[in-house]
Amino acid sequence: MELFSISVDTQTDGEKEVFHRIFSDKQKELHKQCRQLKFSFSASGNRVTWICSGKLPLTSWTASAEKVRLIVSEAAAAYILRVKEKTLAAGLLLKEFEFHDEEEAERVLQWFLTLLAKDDDLPDGYSQQRRQKLKDSIYASLYDSPDLNLNGYMTFRMGAYMQELREMAEYAVDEFMLDQQYEEFVSLLKYFVYFQEPLMPLVHVIHKGNEEFLLLDGNLKPIEKARNDGLVMERLDQEMEMEDMVVSTLISVSPARMIIHTREPHLPVIGTLAHIFDNRAEICCSCPECSSILENAANDNLTFSVKRDYNN
Repeated sequence: MELFSISVDTQTDGEKEVFHRIFSDKQKELHKQCRQLKFSFSASGNRVTWICSGKLPLTSWTASAEKVRLIVSEAAAAYILRVKEKTLAAGLLLKEFEFHDEEEAERVLQWFLTLLAKDDDLPDGYSQQRRQKLKDSIYASLYDSPDLNLNGYMTFRMGAYMQELREMAEYAVDEFMLDQQYEEFVSLLKYFVYFQEPLMPLVHVIHKGNEEFLLLDGNLKPIEKARNDGLVMERLDQEMEMEDMVVSTLISVSPARMIIHTREPHLPVIGTLAHIFDNRAEICCSCPECSSILENAANDNLTFSVKRDYNN
């Protein structure tokens, strides 16, 4: 007797292969849970169908119908997330948000898709919530009817999942705009530094680790933190959100040459400092002074702590 069927209209052979692979993998789990179950695939044109069959009564099963339905729901959710989510995300983004032009829309979309792929980096468990609501919704649909067409389901019964996706889209748009504003302001700082006359011949920027810095002059004496004088300094405090104003201080002393001593040259914050000061800056990982400077800096209290999250 046919117990469940899941069907979907595919657009490519690749989609068919993903459907077959996902449900074939779940068959193994289902068979372990209930050996009385039988499985088969069928195809008609672009539509592919997976069928789960078994004998009644349910009392003869080694697993409950609820457990079987849950595993089937997980397989259907996995297919939608793997094959359809990008299309759903693009449609939602372009329908519900306004952009200046197609280029901006495409850049925001790519940002959104990147966030979708970065499950562990999303705030407030967005990824887990979205997946769980999708599985719960499919489970409820299978409870109402054992024959589920995923195209119809995605059109009419994805409200909770789409709301999660919508919230993620809002987050993605906000983060993208903040990132754009940050990049634009970094470019402004670079422009400002380019035309600024040097006030100090040499500054050592000591990266103590993580996002902590110490600034020393050419005689290896600590440089005091800058006061927020001038429009650029005030805007830097507002835009960059740096707790102790490491960039403000560097701009205020305007070094002719700046050496960034670090053991982590690939960190975004190091790249940002080097980008702002351009040909005035050089990154050093192993000069003769590095070991002693970094060792002494580890015990120094005059630390500049960067507040902005550079990992977005």
